[in-house]
Amino acid sequence: MFTPLLVLLGISTALLSTAFPVEKRASRTSPPSGAVIVKNPAASGQFSTIQAAINSLPNDSSSRTIFIFPGTYSEQVSITRTGPTTILGSTTDTTSYTSNSVTITHSLSAAAAGNDDSSGTLRVHKDNFSMYNVNVRNTFGVGSQALALSSYGNNIGYYGCAFYGYQDTVLANEGTLSCNQYFGVDYIEGAVDYIFGQHARVFFQRNVIASVAAGAITADGPTSASDTSLFVINRSTVQTSTAAKTDLTGKVFLGRPWTQWARVAFTNTNLGALINGAGWEIWSTATPNTAAVTFAEFRNTGTGASGTRASFSKKLSSTAGYNAADVLGSNWTSWVDQAYV
Repeated sequence: MFTPLLVLLGISTALLSTAFPVEKRASRTSPPSGAVIVKNPAASGQFSTIQAAINSLPNDSSSRTIFIFPGTYSEQVSITRTGPTTILGSTTDTTSYTSNSVTITHSLSAAAAGNDDSSGTLRVHKDNFSMYNVNVRNTFGVGSQALALSSYGNNIGYYGCAFYGYQDTVLANEGTLSCNQYFGVDYIEGAVDYIFGQHARVFFQRNVIASVAAGAITADGPTSASDTSLFVINRSTVQTSTAAKTDLTGKVFLGRPWTQWARVAFTNTNLGALINGAGWEIWSTATPNTAAVTFAEFRNTGTGASGTRASFSKKLSSTAGYNAADVLGSNWTSWVDQAYV
């Protein structure tokens, strides 16, 4: 039987209409045909900033790709165009974030910006978006919420990327109709509530989640019992960042409830000694927010997986309800890049 080349490469033909590119290479150091190019200094036909490249794209339903050459790009980037959009960072190893050579960096606090979203170094307000092998930093540091990523939309994937901040590093929030997002083989660093949101359903697969100081990792905040927001962190590693300045043993919690309907699960994940034996903490003494939370764990390993867990959390007997298809919908394989599952 004839086998199409795409199948031999492990790429489903059903994925051709999605935002991520067809070609997969262990190394990606040159742009694919038709890509808009970012390089600093820029040559003729290229752009020296990522925002200029984005602004050059038509705001229509066409699929577009941007390729970024190595460098540190000091700018705040906003993406709102209608059509499927893919950003590719140059790298010698597409399978991980460890060889990324492209960094977007900016320093802006939510206090100065006016709100969390506006502080984001990268602000994605659109559906059907994918980004590969790009580092994103908000370097503001201690003293205010300051987002590296503000992600609003549906069918969004981040692959081999790294996000750095302190408080509120990654915001995965609402979309126009629904909000399903996927983080595959990423690095996320912060200290306080550094994975947070209110209305998104997000699946984190094979991520490294690293704390730089004491605090809670997640803060989910659905606004009602009917809000389906859910964060699932699966087959990942939770560890102390090499940037931490003090010993964090027992000083970090898996999450705290932004609202009483918070829903977060850690499954099949290695939890380092930084995780407190209680696992989870209240929002505050005045506002515990634990009446209707779902804080769950399944078959986690490592020193941080042991201890007497908080009374408002639970251990699961299976991952039913917390698998990728449960979180993202039965069509998730049509828009999530399966190379990062």
